[in-house]
Amino acid sequence: MPENPYPVDTVVRLINTNEFALIRKLNFLKDGKYFLNYLCEIEGRKTGALYCVFHDDVQLECLPESSQQQ
Repeated sequence: MPENPYPVDTVVRLINTNEFALIRKLNFLKDGKYFLNYLCEIEGRKTGALYCVFHDDVQLECLPESSQQQ
């Protein structure tokens, strides 16, 4: 399993395009292991559409409020 997957509702920046994305779901290739990716809503794209974004292709922008209060 990749180290430190971002939780749902984290805001990330796509490295290649500098777009902001909001993580809605975490996905793994198999049983919680291998190739972590996220299903994200990307700012400025179709509302409600989810896009697959790989963990290695994003940078953290802002953790969800619930994570910051701990």
